[in-house]
Amino acid sequence: MRTWLPAKVFLACAGTAAAVLTLPATASAAEAEPALVHASPANECKLNVRAGADVGSTLLTTLTCANYTTCEHAGDEPCGPYVTGGVYTCVGGDNKSVTDNRWAEVAWRAPQKSYIAVSCAAFRQ
Repeated sequence: MRTWLPAKVFLACAGTAAAVLTLPATASAAEAEPALVHASPANECKLNVRAGADVGSTLLTTLTCANYTTCEHAGDEPCGPYVTGGVYTCVGGDNKSVTDNRWAEVAWRAPQKSYIAVSCAAFRQ
């Protein structure tokens, strides 16, 4: 009987390892996925991605209503927590002019930081 014990232990370990390796990874409810961000039609489908949280920072690209980038953070607010930076003006979600200084970090050119103006953006969860 002792000669069978190592074989049983090996088979049990191999079966457990196979089950663990083949199960799909699932995110817990507490782990929020970062939102996707794009331009809003209210701003003529243009949203600038900048190298810093200021309108004077280098323009990296301009997103449209059809192309997206991923937010770096997932918080209670889309793309939050936000960074306080330079002041900007754009058309907000209610089609009124908005002046704000909140910026969100996005993954446009990771690992280098990139930012979008929060009030000018549209978010998709």
